[in-house]
Amino acid sequence: MSTEKELQSDITPLRKIFNKSYGNLSEEDIQKEILFSQKIMNQKLEKIRKNTSLLVWFLIVIPIITGVLIAVFLT
Repeated sequence: MSTEKELQSDITPLRKIFNKSYGNLSEEDIQKEILFSQKIMNQKLEKIRKNTSLLVWFLIVIPIITGVLIAVFLT
């Protein structure tokens, strides 16, 4: 069986920093941290979605519409 010392040696430095920062939080505090993290993630994803939509319009839809209009008017 693993001893406490062996388990401590398997912990990465990043995990040690995490445990030091969040180890003494209550259940409610942890839930608030998770909620905050999810809100930040959703804001970033929404910004990415908007930028992707804008790129699709400028790189795909507008050139297609322009090409169709040019083809219609030139014939």
